[in-house]
Amino acid sequence: MDGPHHHILGNALRAIKVFAEAAFSVVILGEYGEEAGIHRK
Repeated sequence: MDGPHHHILGNALRAIKVFAEAAFSVVILGEYGEEAGIHRK
């Protein structure tokens, strides 16, 4: 019984994963970006 709820849950988990990866990359760039000459305030 893979109804529409399963599809919605899969999309939500995928969105959370993408968001987590984006947030992680922002943290990494925020920590090491200055060493690369990137200044963001």
